[in-house]
Amino acid sequence: MAEGSQSAPEAGNDMGNDDAIGGNVSKYIVLPTGYCGQPKKGHLIFDACFESGNLGRVDQVSEFEYDLFIRPDTCNPRFRVWFNFTVENVKESQVREIVDTFRVVLRVIFNIVNFSKTKSLYRDGMAPMVKSTSRPKWQRLPPKNVYYYRCPDHRKNYVMSFAFCFDREEDIYQFAYCYPYTYTRFQHYLDSLQKRNMDYFFREQLGQSVQQRKLDLLTITSPDNLREGAEQKVVFITGRVHPGETPSSFVCQGIPPGHWAALSSSFQNSPGIHWMSPGIIDFLVSQHPIACVLREYLVFKIAPMLNPDGVYLGNYRCSLMGFDLNRHWLDPSPWVHPTLHGVKQLIVQMYNDPKTSLEFYIDIHAHSTMMNGFMYGNIFEDEERFQRQAIFPKLLCQNAEDFSYSSTSFNRDAVKAGTGRRFLGGLLDHTSYCYTLEVSFYSYIISGTTAAVPYTEEAYMKLGRNVARTFLDYYRLNPVVEKVAIPMPRLRKEKSPPYKHPLLRGPASNYPNSKGDKKSSVNHKDPSTPF
Repeated sequence: MAEGSQSAPEAGNDMGNDDAIGGNVSKYIVLPTGYCGQPKKGHLIFDACFESGNLGRVDQVSEFEYDLFIRPDTCNPRFRVWFNFTVENVKESQVREIVDTFRVVLRVIFNIVNFSKTKSLYRDGMAPMVKSTSRPKWQRLPPKNVYYYRCPDHRKNYVMSFAFCFDREEDIYQFAYCYPYTYTRFQHYLDSLQKRNMDYFFREQLGQSVQQRKLDLLTITSPDNLREGAEQKVVFITGRVHPGETPSSFVCQGIPPGHWAALSSSFQNSPGIHWMSPGIIDFLVSQHPIACVLREYLVFKIAPMLNPDGVYLGNYRCSLMGFDLNRHWLDPSPWVHPTLHGVKQLIVQMYNDPKTSLEFYIDIHAHSTMMNGFMYGNIFEDEERFQRQAIFPKLLCQNAEDFSYSSTSFNRDAVKAGTGRRFLGGLLDHTSYCYTLEVSFYSYIISGTTAAVPYTEEAYMKLGRNVARTFLDYYRLNPVVEKVAIPMPRLRKEKSPPYKHPLLRGPASNYPNSKGDKKSSVNHKDPSTPF
């Protein structure tokens, strides 16, 4: 049984009132009202007692309709968005009927009745994910079978109803809000990277969560950059501070385990081939010429899963103890927010190191109401610093067809004061830029078109690769790559606003009221000058 879950009784269709949901259903058999015999084929079995599972209650409305209740985040009833559960024990009459020579498929209706969000991409065509034991690849349900509406029968909560056809009796079907990405999968992935014994890849345990799960920190760079006394330009990337935002893991990681041979072969045959769409990590550890140049010039520090307990438990936004970790950067507790505390300590340590220039902080999230990829940045009184901050998202817009600069915004809302972007934007000096990278749970719209293109796992990974390669443009390292290989093609989708490309790194004394004096010994190279 998964931690934080509870077994549900094999009895009627009432599991108590909405407020009583405290754990996940565990092999819960739905029996018709008044039925007293042994469970039979066709009495659906619901289960969410597995890693990252979430389903708190099931009520049977009729033989072909069920009300489903999301289990709230642990210790926090406010957040009810993520779901991930299985259904089995389907019988023939729920699968199909034969009428003359035509097969009529019967649909079962599932109503998820206690969403905590009012706005949702379900209104714009998003649909739940589904897979089964005989068809293990996740796919989206047809949008025409999905409805999102406010329901007076359920405290005026928003309800998402979807119709589904069970077509194979022996299959176990799994439904989820978005592509799941578990803590265990993440650990297996890191283990596979370690086994490759790459001298430019380093894994360390920065700390542990409340439930003693690992807080992994990856360092990807040339070994020369880590020698004693070496000056470092650091890009720090974090993900999954909100555990239900699974797309951030695909953007951050990349290729599923087992695909390394195909990727290696593709790179050997042609450096320009990138059909495997590696994400940030997989691209940076690859032998692609762009990745090799980036490793020579930059030090990438990546903490891909800041909230491992929340991920494991199937929460949407909170940690085990019910905290939104992305609101506690100002003063994280080593006991209550240990993973956040560990990452903050490391960043402050790097900031105080005169040999280290922390150039970028990017926190990867997923967005439940907007399309495309986009960024949030900070607002500064220094106009030149503000303009320089806009350069990276503008360059990313040129490289990634799914990234929208027009959706990118810069703000200092009080409600976001405890986020990593806002806190670090205020702590670090003028040479550092902090962003939140958002990617839609659902789709992107390519410039010049109106049709929404649903994200796939591969499309999320492709955005990660494009984030990584944008550093090449930012530091003007293209001439270095061109000496060894043909560069990857640039995909222009949205005409970003014209801008000047000023000197991106310069002496701290050029900027009044900065905290850059302590880094005066660091040689901030002109990005137009190859290392």
